Amino acid sequence: MSDNYDSGTAQRNQGITLIAFLTALNISLIVFGVQTGLFLLLRNKLSRIFKPKTYLVPERERTESPPSSPWGLLSTLLRFRDREIIKKCGLDAYFFLRYLQTLLVIFIPMAVVIIPILVPVNYVGGLSRNFATNSTDDSNNVNSTDPQGADYSDPSAPKSNITGLDTLAWGNVRKDQTNRYWAHLILAILVIIWVCGVFFTELRVYIKIRQDWLTSAEHRLRASATTVLVSSIPDKWLTEEALRGLFDVFPGGLRNVWLTRDLTHLLDKIAKRDQIHTQLEEAETELIRMAKKAQLKKREQDEKQARKASKSHRPTRGEKLERQKREDDAAKMQAEEGQGISSGDRHEVPHNLGDAEAEIEAGSRRDSIRPSTGHSVVAAGLSKLTGGIGKGVNVVGKTGQEILGGAKNLTQGIDNQIETTNGFVAIAPPPSRGSDRRRVQLPDEKDLPRPSMQSSNYPQGLVSEERMMGTSSAQALHSHNGSTVSQDSMLKGESVELRHLGNTTRKATNLEDMQLNDTKRWYQFWKPPEGGYASPVPQGYEGDDFPLKKEKTFLEKVKSCIPFLGGEELEPIEYPKAYNEEWKEDQDTGAEWEKWVKRSKRPTHRLAIFDWTPSWLPGLPFLNKKVDTIYWCRKELARLNMEIEIDQKNPERYPLMKSAFIQFNHQVAAHMACQSVIHHVPRHMAPRTVEISPDDVLWENMAISWWSEWLRTGLAVGIVVGMIILWAFPVAFTSSISQVSTLTDEFPWLSFIDKNKLIHNVVSGIAGVLPAVLLALLLWLVPIVMGVLAGFKGAKTGAQKSETVQKFYFAFLFVQVFLVVSLATGVLQTLENLANNPTGVADLLAENLPKAANYFFSYMILQALSVSSGTLLQIGALLNWYVIARIMNKTARNKWSTNTKLPEVNWGSYFPVYTNFACIALIYCVVAPIISIFAIITFSLLWLANRYSMIYVNRFTIDTGGVLYPQAINQTFTGLYVMELCLVGLFFLVRDQDGEVACAPQAIIMIVSIFLTAIYQLLLNKSFGPLFRYLPITFEDEAVLRDEAFQRAQDRRLGLAEDSDDDKEGLPRQNEDGNQITSLDGTDGKTGRGNKFTNLKPVKGLVHAGTWAARGGKSTYDRTFGKAGKGLKNVNKYREDRRQKDLEAQRAIGEALYGGFHDEIEDLTPEERDVLVRRAFMHSALRARRPTVWIPRDDIGVSDDEIKRTREFSEHIWISNEGTALDSKVRVLYGRAPPDFSELDIISL
Repeated sequence: MSDNYDSGTAQRNQGITLIAFLTALNISLIVFGVQTGLFLLLRNKLSRIFKPKTYLVPERERTESPPSSPWGLLSTLLRFRDREIIKKCGLDAYFFLRYLQTLLVIFIPMAVVIIPILVPVNYVGGLSRNFATNSTDDSNNVNSTDPQGADYSDPSAPKSNITGLDTLAWGNVRKDQTNRYWAHLILAILVIIWVCGVFFTELRVYIKIRQDWLTSAEHRLRASATTVLVSSIPDKWLTEEALRGLFDVFPGGLRNVWLTRDLTHLLDKIAKRDQIHTQLEEAETELIRMAKKAQLKKREQDEKQARKASKSHRPTRGEKLERQKREDDAAKMQAEEGQGISSGDRHEVPHNLGDAEAEIEAGSRRDSIRPSTGHSVVAAGLSKLTGGIGKGVNVVGKTGQEILGGAKNLTQGIDNQIETTNGFVAIAPPPSRGSDRRRVQLPDEKDLPRPSMQSSNYPQGLVSEERMMGTSSAQALHSHNGSTVSQDSMLKGESVELRHLGNTTRKATNLEDMQLNDTKRWYQFWKPPEGGYASPVPQGYEGDDFPLKKEKTFLEKVKSCIPFLGGEELEPIEYPKAYNEEWKEDQDTGAEWEKWVKRSKRPTHRLAIFDWTPSWLPGLPFLNKKVDTIYWCRKELARLNMEIEIDQKNPERYPLMKSAFIQFNHQVAAHMACQSVIHHVPRHMAPRTVEISPDDVLWENMAISWWSEWLRTGLAVGIVVGMIILWAFPVAFTSSISQVSTLTDEFPWLSFIDKNKLIHNVVSGIAGVLPAVLLALLLWLVPIVMGVLAGFKGAKTGAQKSETVQKFYFAFLFVQVFLVVSLATGVLQTLENLANNPTGVADLLAENLPKAANYFFSYMILQALSVSSGTLLQIGALLNWYVIARIMNKTARNKWSTNTKLPEVNWGSYFPVYTNFACIALIYCVVAPIISIFAIITFSLLWLANRYSMIYVNRFTIDTGGVLYPQAINQTFTGLYVMELCLVGLFFLVRDQDGEVACAPQAIIMIVSIFLTAIYQLLLNKSFGPLFRYLPITFEDEAVLRDEAFQRAQDRRLGLAEDSDDDKEGLPRQNEDGNQITSLDGTDGKTGRGNKFTNLKPVKGLVHAGTWAARGGKSTYDRTFGKAGKGLKNVNKYREDRRQKDLEAQRAIGEALYGGFHDEIEDLTPEERDVLVRRAFMHSALRARRPTVWIPRDDIGVSDDEIKRTREFSEHIWISNEGTALDSKVRVLYGRAPPDFSELDIISL
């Protein structure tokens, strides 16, 4: 089995004719036309698939529905403002689109300049003009490996094997016209200069855009803007007092310090609980549906016997439909009224602001942590800011409003909603945008860290707090003398005198200890001379016995030094029983399910022998014990719930990790801390990372030490290199499967395939499909494996993980998709040749790459047409929605997740695919100049398709801040280097009529250009590198001015300042110039595209894809459900209106799940932000809540009975059937988010 499968693929396309190329192009155009046509046909009918971001996301991310016409859609895409893309999609999406746009900026001028020059130079008077036929000279006198494609033995009669598109490329120049290659050299140098110039400009623009984004008032309010992750902290500095004393040297001082603990064991418990919770939820749902199906089957049999006894006729189709409609209406009404019961709810999930406000104020009075804010109630500010556009400022409305309440009957068919909303039925009119808008319930203050009453050495007005549980420390008090001033204080406009805080120092009890007085022995060369200063001592340090920690044994120390053996062993703890041990399975008599389902039919499963056994591995009879799923899961879930809750209350059991999150009061202080040398010992307190979102932290990697991370990195890089080298073997295996006759010849035991014609035909059919499926699976697995390796390497955040995947995946693609496909030999043979002749890289590239040019013509155009149209059609989403979801989604939670989870983009594996395209186009832009045309088509189509997808389809929960863009630009330099190396080899291979090297000067110039390009790239990164991530100090003053202007605008919205005339109801919104804001289609004030001060909370009109835009004086219910709620006269009318109701049913999901939430950080007051932030950087294991077993409610009492029996079994299980029902076809319906869903989770901090 050879390892060079596909290595000759590209070269087999040498000499491709115009007809052959047009044939491949026509096939691609057909695929493109079909997929694009389906997209244009379906996009206005399936909003959930093609434009879910118009309604099914929080309001801050929503976009307007695009026009119905194709030309209107194209115009909207082209005119959509970049700033709106940044606001709605984030910097990563914007810079990805900008990268494609940059490639167009590069290749369009290149095509305009290079093609009119080099195509005539290569073709006119060339070796061959055989452009349209496929006839080649197979004479032995033809040297097919010569880059000029000619036999030089007879100078007067050159013979050529050049045909098709090759006649326009490098190799068609005659040997007596080698001076023409000066044109190639000059244009190559111009290409290098142009590309380098564009990259320089792009990096400048990147820095400007990123700095604008970082210093925007909205971003500076977020915790990620001022929080730094410090890793590898030495033990004696691993206290809050020490870290505060160290980092208070930076301006503004510290606000919070979170010391993290190694909660890996608790995370494992939570992961196990989530698995068992899902298993129990599915088993309960299955049991309830089985009982309902049995009840319906028995009812049908009883009715059949009754008809037989009464000799009555069978019901007509219309009567069946009418009955089905009545049952569906009854099920819908049950869900709409919020009916259901619940058990085990500890009321931990925040839904309402009123109770949380009282608890927070009570906690503040008890602990005296924070001073009075000057605002009587938090709810007042929130109620004012939640007033809808044109409603002005409202007084505090009803607090304690539930997410979902009773609603009127919509009289809409359940079949319609099942098909279009995956089981969702609206159960309540979304609240208005007035004072009764849904609010976020803040966490209880008593669940947040409490201050320590120990004395400290801080200046007056600061309170120290010793927290080492992964929770927040107490923030500094804003005393009257203004010892510290937070950024929020400045935004509030408080008149606080800023006093220079300076650097706090420890109390020196013994000055002699500050010097090293130990006598140095003559052989102790590793010690400095005596008389020097001692190492710095942290504040609060009390010698070697502090911090208090258990002394490790020798074996424990050895084990801790060995990677991958796990963390420290925890002291065992005895937990109380979580369930009634007297309860037995055989006591479950008289249950409602027993009336309909046999005990043997209940859901069962087999237990794994080991804890580490994967859950997907099936159990084996006689080896794995078979248990009742519901009974077993109840016990395990109750036990894990209780143990996790006890562990969360006692985090001191877990060892400290050598990392901490430090929040500063000023953004500039965080960036200064990251750029400073913090510790006096190398690799200590490093690296330091800023711009970390709480949702982006990979908590499971926080316990990895720096030396373990180095070892992991080496191992991960080794695996990636192995994958790059050895991946050709599985690819070759997939190729061999398709060759049935060859397999039967090589393996005699397969001869039975040829003996039976039927078997041979079946195997041949499978062999035609299986290789392509396996190859696609192999390529699909690569980015997944890369992601696992990036996490194993020790990435602390999702952004770091994406950066690592980008590096690994680009290296893989460039070698496997480009080099292996291009070169004449496989990877191993190529490495062997290079090992024997390291200086032959240029010759190897020169001999093989020109032959592969035509393959990449077809490759790029195929990718452009198929990938772009496939991106628009959302094939994966269609399959998931209409095939996979209908088969797999059985529970209400599954259906809710499918409805609300939008496609996301893994930028680490997304960027490299297009970077590889760019490199290929750059490599061939001089050798085969017409590739620029294909590059322009490719990047144009991909730009349009991805632009639509980013704006209307994909959701971006995590944003790296655009840091992948400069890395992509640096990777694109690879194309320049390979182009230069290839040209060096080609110039040296060119021979004149005497057989001598004719282009040595050109080759030498290209060698010089390689070094100049490398020097340029180094200087470029050295100059721009510090600005890729960090802010300069020059921006701080301007950012403060913007903060103040932003806060004044916020005060007007909150009613804390007098309303301007522009805020009065009925007046159009205006920008700073006084001009009225208009939307793209000319309507007034609906797009929210004014300036950020006058348009902080735009209400976006979703014209065709489901909108709740018209707020006015009419309620949302009247504008949406009122239309859908008109009574259906008869069954025929119901059937006719089904499709017309699709969009309305889909729109209801977005408002029922997201409508009215405070999902923007600027909507909260500084006090509320601080409470949320103090909770956000707690370890995720300490914030995990008890999950709800959410089961459907039925009309035969099985669901209610299961909840009752679960309550009797244990109080540590939260089970509920609220907001669910079963329709006439025993399909699960739901009309609300799961009971354990919290509005808190959608606030981006």
